[in-house]
Amino acid sequence: MKSKLISILVFSVLITAAASLVSAQGRYANVYSRNDVDNFIRNLENSSDVFSRDFKNASGTNNAERRNVERFENAVDRLRNRFNSSNSWWGSRADVQSIMTEARQVNIMMNNERFARRLEVQWRNLRRDINKLADTYELPELGGQGGGYSGNNGPVRGGGNVPSWAQGTFYGRNRETGGTMALNISRDGSVLITMDGVETTYASVNRTTMTNGPYVSRLSRIDNGIRTTDVRDGSFIDYFRTPVNAGYPRNSGNYPGNYPTQGRGDVPTWAVGNFFGRDPQTGSTLSLTIERDGAVTISVDGAAPVYASMNGTTLTNGPYVSRVTRNGNGIRTTDVNSGVYIDYRR
Repeated sequence: MKSKLISILVFSVLITAAASLVSAQGRYANVYSRNDVDNFIRNLENSSDVFSRDFKNASGTNNAERRNVERFENAVDRLRNRFNSSNSWWGSRADVQSIMTEARQVNIMMNNERFARRLEVQWRNLRRDINKLADTYELPELGGQGGGYSGNNGPVRGGGNVPSWAQGTFYGRNRETGGTMALNISRDGSVLITMDGVETTYASVNRTTMTNGPYVSRLSRIDNGIRTTDVRDGSFIDYFRTPVNAGYPRNSGNYPGNYPTQGRGDVPTWAVGNFFGRDPQTGSTLSLTIERDGAVTISVDGAAPVYASMNGTTLTNGPYVSRVTRNGNGIRTTDVNSGVYIDYRR
C-alpha cells in the first residue's frame, strides 16, 4: 500500500511538472509543431537574404544603413544555425528576441527614411514574416509606416510632430547606475528605450514632450544629441548619436558619455594614472582614471564607466566641477560649489 501511494505521488509530480513546462512555453506550445516553426524560420531566412542582398546593391544607401541590415541578417542566420540544437522550439526564444532587437533598428530606418519603392515593398513583406515569428514566440511585433512599434507594454504613439534633430538613435548613461541607455525616436513619435542592451519599455514623443508611463520629460537639443529633462525634479540625461562604448580619438573634444567633454589637456604628471577612493556620502567605491590628454573615466562600485574631462587641475563631469590637488601619492577632488572632497590613492 505504501509503495502504491508513493507511485501515485511521483506520477502526480510528473504530471504537474509537465503541465508547468507546457505553460512556461507559451500559448502556442500545443499549436505549432517543431516542423511548423522550422518552416517559419526558413521563410524568414530566405526573404531576409533577398532583402539584404538588394539593399546592399541599391544606390542611395549609406554604410550605417547597410550595417543595420547586415546585423539583422546575421541574427537570422544565427537562429537558423542554432534552432536544431535546442531540445524544443521554444528554447530558441532568446535568439528570436535578438532578431527582433535588430529588426526594430531596420524598421525605424525604413519608416523614417525614403528608399527605392522596391526595397520598401520588400521590407513590408519581410516584416510580415518577422511578425509571424514574433507572435509565435509571444514577443512584441513591429509596427508599420506611421507606427514604429506595436505591443502591449506601453504607448506606441505620441502625436508625432517630432523635430528632425530629435529623430534617430541616441546613446547615453543612466546617471544613477552608470548603465548604458539608448533611445530610438521615430518621426511619428514612437520611442523604444533600451537599457544595457536589453529591450525594456516603449514611450512616446509629442513635439518635445516625452512620456514614459508616469514619467514626463522635455527634449532639448545639445550639440549632436538631445537632453531629456524630468519635468518634476529637473534631473537630466544627455544622449549622443555615437554609442557610449565607442572609442573616440583622444583629441576629438567630445569623449563619449553623458556629457561632451571640452578643454582637456595640460594635466600635471602627479594627476595622471589610476586612483581609487570612496564616496563619503554613499560609501560607494570609486575608480578614477586620468589620462595625460585629460580624458577621464569614472566607475562607481565597478559599474560601467562614465566619462569626464580634465584641464589643468579642473575636473569637469557634466554639471559637476572639482579642483584636483596633490595628496601624498594620490589626489584630492574638491567640489567647487559644496566644498565636499574625496581622497584617492593609487
